[in-house]
Amino acid sequence: MTALQRVASARRTLGAAITIRALLWALAAAAALFATAGTIDWLIGAPRAVRALALPAAVLLALAALAYTLWRGRNVRSLAVVALWLEERVPELRYALVSALDAPHASLALEREVAAVQWSAVINRALSHALLPPLLVLAAAATLLFALPAGVRARISEPRVGDALLRAPIAAPPLRNRLSPLTGEVVPPSYTGEQHITIEEPSSVEALTGGHVMFRGQGSSDGITATVGGVAAQPSDSADQWRLDIVVPAKPAALELRDRSYARTVILAPHADSVPVVTLIAPARDTVVRTPKGALQLAADATDDYGLDAGWFEYIVSSGEGETFTFRSGVINRVREGNARTGKLSGSLDLDSLRLKPGDLVHVRAVARDRNNVTGPGIGVSETRSLRIPRASEYDSIAIEGAPPPDVDSSQLSQRMLIILAEKLQARGAKLARADVVRESRAIGSDEARLRQHVGEIVFARLGAEQGTEDAGSNGAAADITPEQLLAAANAATQAAAGATDFGGDETPVVAINRPLLEAYNAMWDASRALEVGEPGTALPPMRLALAAIQRARNAERLYLRGKAPVVIVDINKVRLAGKRDDATSSSRIPRAALDSSAERRAQRFDAALNDLAVNPSAAIDSLLALRVDALESAPTLAGALAPAIDSLRAGHDATDALVRARRIAAGVTVERIESAWSAGW
Repeated sequence: MTALQRVASARRTLGAAITIRALLWALAAAAALFATAGTIDWLIGAPRAVRALALPAAVLLALAALAYTLWRGRNVRSLAVVALWLEERVPELRYALVSALDAPHASLALEREVAAVQWSAVINRALSHALLPPLLVLAAAATLLFALPAGVRARISEPRVGDALLRAPIAAPPLRNRLSPLTGEVVPPSYTGEQHITIEEPSSVEALTGGHVMFRGQGSSDGITATVGGVAAQPSDSADQWRLDIVVPAKPAALELRDRSYARTVILAPHADSVPVVTLIAPARDTVVRTPKGALQLAADATDDYGLDAGWFEYIVSSGEGETFTFRSGVINRVREGNARTGKLSGSLDLDSLRLKPGDLVHVRAVARDRNNVTGPGIGVSETRSLRIPRASEYDSIAIEGAPPPDVDSSQLSQRMLIILAEKLQARGAKLARADVVRESRAIGSDEARLRQHVGEIVFARLGAEQGTEDAGSNGAAADITPEQLLAAANAATQAAAGATDFGGDETPVVAINRPLLEAYNAMWDASRALEVGEPGTALPPMRLALAAIQRARNAERLYLRGKAPVVIVDINKVRLAGKRDDATSSSRIPRAALDSSAERRAQRFDAALNDLAVNPSAAIDSLLALRVDALESAPTLAGALAPAIDSLRAGHDATDALVRARRIAAGVTVERIESAWSAGW
């Protein structure tokens, strides 16, 4: 074997040693990190967030050790460097190896001199120095790692929620608090399809009513007692842990755990499975069907929080009248929803097959059922729509449209306003010049003439005759008709009617309504003449007579029912509390004590717990837990505010803000903080 071949073989051996050495240092670094983290977790307990960093950190450290070791041995790739390394450790070569590599096949004497020297011992010694340190470190780290409890290794290699029980206890069994650490596993009912949830160190557990909560702790169950809402529950053993299986109650309750002098309270906050919500889309409203033929289209939407089982439509047909009724019912298009959270229902109701008769009433609604096989099933229904088949007698009714207010009302208001203007002018007459009085009086008279013409038009319209030709605003006599002629024309028109109707004597309804308007018309003539000559005082009496006549005409148009109303006799002495009691006295009333509201009671309990917080923190926390149990139903807002406060107190953190907020809610005070752009500067 030539010198070059021997150096190449030494290079391969050293290169393999460097590679193996790098791998060993990488494994040793990872094992050492895992062993250190496990020891720390075993002694003081590392948080899950910190333990979750152990695996990524070990991988990074191993890669770093591997890269550093390979970088340090990078020169092994060069034959010249390996030859110099051998020359340095084997003095007998006297640089013959380096010279032989520089001029191969040049000198047989150099080859013979190199072949006479053996360096295998140097190679073996170098291998032992390179591989022994990482092997020792790896062995020590592995020994320490495997010496730790199996639960600690699991917590480090695969940290997860609920692995607190895997940490081996340090205290001796007689001194150990078996209520800490504690985990709770929420097992929802199978029909929900929800996953199990594990909670570490729970202070309260929210779960679905009818589900299960599995509490676990370290050690044996011997001596551990549990009560749920005052009812005893018995823990059991499972391997090296105790466990307690509790069915979630229907109402909030407190789980009291005791282990000798140790005690712990966990709140069970159940929430019920809601019934499906069903909305009927078609038909959209109640209706009347004159001809019960054809098909009625049905449509509805259904939703549920955990899944629907089935949905259908129901109908009820009621027939009959008076005291005799018959009922028929049926189901339309029952379908399976397959545990879907939302579903759509559709179908049709064949009206021909129902053989409906006049007077029948059909009620239709949509129904949905959930898959609750523990506390249910829950059945939700939509609002009911009604279809009515009218009877023949219902078509005989007469529809009367409401008429607008009569024009007489506007005449009444206008006449009252003119009277007020005339009264004011009469009161100021002594202070005004005669010309001003006449001018303002004629203006009022012109308005009176226009109002008089309006009243005349109402009379003519009701008589069905042709209207007069009086000019609006004129106080002179009309050229074609006078007031007397107008009254005579009205009387003549009323005499054309056939006798009296529902009135005494020979007075017809038309005359009874129009006569007051004719009287008002004549009074307005007198008032207009007086206002034309500037005499408002003389015009006021006929103006008031006209207003009274318009009021009588307005009352004459009202409709009154026939018959006489019953006479109600009232004993005034009895209704005025005139009775006497011999045992009654006139002493002053004693004020009653103010009622203690629920908010005040909760505030008092909260204050009592705060007072105990400085003296006995555990008792104060238990009091707050009991208050939260009572508030889950009556005051859910307070219960939600107490949860972070209790968790902070148990963890030893500052709970001032949470306690202040909970105290305000307990007292019934709602404080809403409004953030503004200026708040950041203070």
